[in-house]
Amino acid sequence: MKKIYTFLSFFLVFVVNAQYQRSIIANTNTAGAYGLLEKDVDGDGIIDLLGASEIDNTVSYFINDGSGHFTQTIIDNDLTGARFIDGADFDGDGDMDFAATGSTELVWYRNDNGTFVKTIVASGLNDPRQVRLIDVGSLLDPGTPDGDIDIGILKSGDNAASLYMNDGSNNFSLLNIISINDPRYLHGGDFNSDGTDDLVVTSYTNNQIVWYKLGSFGFVEAGTIVTGFNGAFGVEGGDIDLDGDDDIIATAFLDNEVAWFENTDGTGTNFTKHTIDNNLPGASYVHWLDIDNDGDKDIVATGYGTTSGGSVTNSQVVIYYNDGAQNFTKTIIDTASLGAATFSVRDFNGDNQYDIAVAASASNEFVLLSQNTGAISNQRLQTIRLYPNPVKGQFFVRPEESIRKIQIFDITGRQIINTTQYQIDMQAYPNGYYLVKISLKDGEDITKKILVLH
Repeated sequence: MKKIYTFLSFFLVFVVNAQYQRSIIANTNTAGAYGLLEKDVDGDGIIDLLGASEIDNTVSYFINDGSGHFTQTIIDNDLTGARFIDGADFDGDGDMDFAATGSTELVWYRNDNGTFVKTIVASGLNDPRQVRLIDVGSLLDPGTPDGDIDIGILKSGDNAASLYMNDGSNNFSLLNIISINDPRYLHGGDFNSDGTDDLVVTSYTNNQIVWYKLGSFGFVEAGTIVTGFNGAFGVEGGDIDLDGDDDIIATAFLDNEVAWFENTDGTGTNFTKHTIDNNLPGASYVHWLDIDNDGDKDIVATGYGTTSGGSVTNSQVVIYYNDGAQNFTKTIIDTASLGAATFSVRDFNGDNQYDIAVAASASNEFVLLSQNTGAISNQRLQTIRLYPNPVKGQFFVRPEESIRKIQIFDITGRQIINTTQYQIDMQAYPNGYYLVKISLKDGEDITKKILVLH
């Protein structure tokens, strides 16, 4: 039996921590911005973003130039109630295709050199939510990958977690794997320490978190983590206390609560609840990672906020810093992203620090919260210009008086140009994306992306 840590009865709160700077990823075609997921869309080794906007009925991807500046490409602006999106190569042609949920539909988009062909996988659904693309096998042998991309979704109004199984020709067959009332989020983990993947799901209406283990014929209910967790919403599995078994972190939207549930014997039989925060308005999505690189697991969460008369206030993006003994200090890093919903935590601007990309559904925007080390470079980026981009032959870097050296790398990371010239000829190089590393005379390095199209 593990030691049960006594938690602090209060939290030290820093409002809008100066370590983070807020910038806009996109604020057009983004009304009701809700779904957000990180992917390397163009295969250049830099993490880009996928987004879905519920009011604008739009699904998009955002190409990152390597410095936290994004260019939006709209995949579809006619998916009613677009909420979640994911990407994978369905047809094996080397580029990324996409799948998304609307208010009643599950669709996938075949990427034909930047033109997207929309196919409805399922219609007449009742409030489909989270969508994930993964090779889970076949109808006859789920759990054994068969080389094609399947689609998993939660159907909140249909009370199910479902798989749409790919026959290898992008024809899909429905396989319901879990029946649970009003599911809001699903995540994996190994809660009984048997070496196989389990699932944990939140039930918003039942105010429960339930976990499922793999049985002889699919997933079977293995236990209830908690009841009376009002508006159970976000959830994630992971070894929070670093004792070798998987615990659970979760949010309760109606209770404004963030908590972690300690797997006390490593078998998933008993979980002990530890409240981290009970004052995060509309506690929504949650993710654990070592965000400050000190060896323990911290937690990032969004609070959607308080809704009154059609307006949203008190939204928060927060970090709970772990002292190593699972005592958490709450730091509010953003209050301007109204209706804060899904988010992604990665190094988006190349400064080796974690940034947080957030979908703000009430302020109708996707935003990036960058630590100051990245923000300094971002300010400098406004003065460093590469043009024209896309590049058809030559391009220029300005202002030249600030620049000491320019290096260009292909998508494999191979350096192809090292120069002190500010006019660079790309005619000898094939079409595609390249990274341009600009070393400034003051010692700072900035990386940007160019697209060569002869």
